[in-house]
Amino acid sequence: MSEKAKIITLDNGLRIITQKVEGAKTCSLGVWIASGSAYEMPETSGTSHFIEHILFRGTETRSALDIAVEMDEIGGILNAYTAKEITCFYAHTLSEHAPKALDIICDMIMNPKMSEDDIELEKGVIKEEIALYKDSPEDLCADTFYRNIWKSNMLGANILGTEETVSTVTKESLSAHLKKFYVPERMVISIGGSFDEETAIEICKKYFNGLKNTGFVISLNEAEYSAGITRIKKNFMQNQVIIGFPGVCLTDKRREAELLISSILGAASSSRLFQHLREKLGLVYSIDSFSVSYLKSGVFTIGMGLNQKSEKQAIIETLKIISDFCNGVTEKELARAKEQAVAGFVMDLESISSRTSRNGRNLLLYGREITEDEVINNIRSVTMEDIRKTADEIFDFSKISLCVAGKVKSEKTYKEILSI
Repeated sequence: MSEKAKIITLDNGLRIITQKVEGAKTCSLGVWIASGSAYEMPETSGTSHFIEHILFRGTETRSALDIAVEMDEIGGILNAYTAKEITCFYAHTLSEHAPKALDIICDMIMNPKMSEDDIELEKGVIKEEIALYKDSPEDLCADTFYRNIWKSNMLGANILGTEETVSTVTKESLSAHLKKFYVPERMVISIGGSFDEETAIEICKKYFNGLKNTGFVISLNEAEYSAGITRIKKNFMQNQVIIGFPGVCLTDKRREAELLISSILGAASSSRLFQHLREKLGLVYSIDSFSVSYLKSGVFTIGMGLNQKSEKQAIIETLKIISDFCNGVTEKELARAKEQAVAGFVMDLESISSRTSRNGRNLLLYGREITEDEVINNIRSVTMEDIRKTADEIFDFSKISLCVAGKVKSEKTYKEILSI
């Protein structure tokens, strides 16, 4: 049983959301920051991700080894990630060690050492990470797909940046980014599970009370979508294919309908694409559909990994299923998709880490807590008409995008396939 989430706002505007879970013996906590590749400029691409790395290199009072040893001594997990619109630092520990974990994360964020030697060392690490992604068919295809559909907006930029932008990073550029983005109005601290609230709040005040609210609100413009065909010639064993259409943003009322469409179409083992292309025809090794939503933009994609010889037929079969989708959804399919969505959501909340992450992300991006009942009611209230109307709006073949990585065909061939 979970208590209702509580939101505490410090004098400078920093928000802390807490939620105790009855019977829990652990605590999950983290800091969510509105800093990511979507907020960067072409010349600063990858800065948010670089900061995620460099903050683990030590603080004014803790070395990188100290941070690692202190977390290991309490048996805790410490990690971070950078996305297009969010950077997050998080930890999970036994309840009695939550104050130590929170102190470490707060110290990393507020007192980073950022020595010149560490910055140069991290440049090499991140360049290796960039090279690794280029050797991954799925990652290379996805990164290229986003870059080409949102070519005029930083939402399409690679989160890691490029070898060139990583090379130009300096302590001054990192400090400038921290000063601009790591401010109270763009940060949320989320704590969940079993913990002493008073102690946690005092630690947050100790580190963050000195920050000033700069009035830099979280805001992004809608990214203009560009349709087209992109080919990446690589000697992969399998081709990777992404087919995409403009989707909906996070606050769009069609969001739940889009998620259910994805489930019916390709996001579940009983989905149409999986059953037809993999189970019946054996054309693909993997096939999934994804509904990707951001603050002001979104995209609906179908991704597949397959042999080059099966590619043409697989794409044609996929387009046929999409074309027939609007008029062919059954009440049974919709009911099944709703149960899958509700079950997945509720099961996810059994994890304290997932619950804490959800609270932090929702408060940062939506500006409020979104209750479990609200989510479940929104899913269950989607009608057949909502599905048909939303699918008809999303699957506009004049706006279709295709990205293929591997042993690719000519652009003319792909144009012919898409026109069938």
